[in-house]
Amino acid sequence: MTVNERSTSRRRAGSARTRTPGVRSGGALLATALAVTLTACGGTKDSAGAPKTSGDGPSGTLRVGTNQQFDDWDTVNKQNSTFSSLVYEPLMSVAPDGFTLKPQLATSWKETPERIELTLRSGVVFHDGTPFDAAAVVKNLERIKSSPSQYRSQLDAVKTITAVDATHVRIDLKQAAPSLINNLARLGMFMVSPKALADGTWKTKPAGTGPWAFDAAKTTKGLRTAVKAFDKYYDKKSVGPANVEITQINDPDSLYNALRAGQLDVVWTTPPLASRADKEGLKSTWFPSVLWHLQMYDTEGVFKDRKYRQAICHAMNPQDYIDAALGGKGKTHLQRIPEGQPGYDAALGGYPFDLAKAKKLLSEAGSAPKSFTLISYDTQRTIAELFRSQMEKIGIEVELELPNFPQFLSTYQNGKYPASILSDGSRSGAYDYYNRKFAPTAPGNPLKAQYPELTAAAEEGLAAKTPDARETAWKKMSRIVNDEALDCGYFDYSGFWAYNPKKVDNIVSTTNDVAVFRYKDAKIVG
Repeated sequence: MTVNERSTSRRRAGSARTRTPGVRSGGALLATALAVTLTACGGTKDSAGAPKTSGDGPSGTLRVGTNQQFDDWDTVNKQNSTFSSLVYEPLMSVAPDGFTLKPQLATSWKETPERIELTLRSGVVFHDGTPFDAAAVVKNLERIKSSPSQYRSQLDAVKTITAVDATHVRIDLKQAAPSLINNLARLGMFMVSPKALADGTWKTKPAGTGPWAFDAAKTTKGLRTAVKAFDKYYDKKSVGPANVEITQINDPDSLYNALRAGQLDVVWTTPPLASRADKEGLKSTWFPSVLWHLQMYDTEGVFKDRKYRQAICHAMNPQDYIDAALGGKGKTHLQRIPEGQPGYDAALGGYPFDLAKAKKLLSEAGSAPKSFTLISYDTQRTIAELFRSQMEKIGIEVELELPNFPQFLSTYQNGKYPASILSDGSRSGAYDYYNRKFAPTAPGNPLKAQYPELTAAAEEGLAAKTPDARETAWKKMSRIVNDEALDCGYFDYSGFWAYNPKKVDNIVSTTNDVAVFRYKDAKIVG
């Protein structure tokens, strides 16, 4: 499961029923780190004097500010690609819409229920000079398949991976794998130099095929990560910036002030600061970074009663979350699968906000629990408090636990907590959804709840011999989730960027790719 962005909310109202384990960093420590960071940034003049991009190749320096923290260059232990997408590439890329696939390191592919065949781009090299070829793909996929991580299960259907020749890879399957091609294009499937993997240096000296290579000389550990144009990149004309520097500052106000002072060109920001940027001669942009919804983990205990689940779903008003925490930017949805993806069913009605219906269903639920615990994290207090207030209106008491983000990540799926509100990851179709949330071994099913009807529908989809039969099975899965109220409260958790239009342009994000924008597309304009 992917939990990627910290909340844009700055509210910190207290509550007698809220427990907040952990201690946040002190202001003095942040101020010291910030002063050092801005001093380092102030010494970089490349962006201010950079020539305009002509489309003939990379130029200038893109200076980015983020609240994400860098730890190492490993590809299989990351919640987002803020840093890794600078130096690594996947076999296929994802268009800004979030699910259209485009060629990248693989120029074409063929898929059947028994096999996937990839044709690779020729003439590509890793940053350390190692050729990118079929053997490198086999090495990487075998590593992902054998390394404990959230991405390992995405290769469960794989029987063998074979280098047919230098530019062709064959993946033989134990069973149909309808989400595999999509997942090969996403975070966790980046290609790393086999030499770096063998040497054990990939975590500190990354070697990918990306448009930029790690620049250790301009990197300050814990404050700034720098990369420079890779002179052997196979598609230089597609790259905007020649250099990228990412400064790490956790506080959004400090990030925004660095943007205003001209020390950064683009910064992650909050809805209020995005609005302020638009009024102060800067610009902002936002995108639906991920789909959030109510995660009911304990469906064999607290949420065992179907009418109880339905009551909770009808009592939720996700538009409140968007308005209060996300500046009104985003949409609510009535089903988990987006239109255009396998399993989307236009006939599903979902659970729109209806307080009267919620109260009626709760009264019919009989002895269902009158209280439960919801875990979130400190910077998500606004959404958590609104959810608690909504449940109070139908007579359910919700106790909140709001640890800091690192503590949340280490505890929210430990089996102790019955519910949370967050994303369960990719939006690539019904089977991927099942594997992430409802399968007995799904990362989003920490209590290993059993969903026999959903499992049967998934197996039906895998065994189907025609596209129509598969789609029938995936829609059946969506209907079961809807009718049983196993999931609900869907809303876009939007991400925000503020930038200086006198320095950069074309800040484009990819739907469902959080905490990052498409660095390659950015244009240095001044």
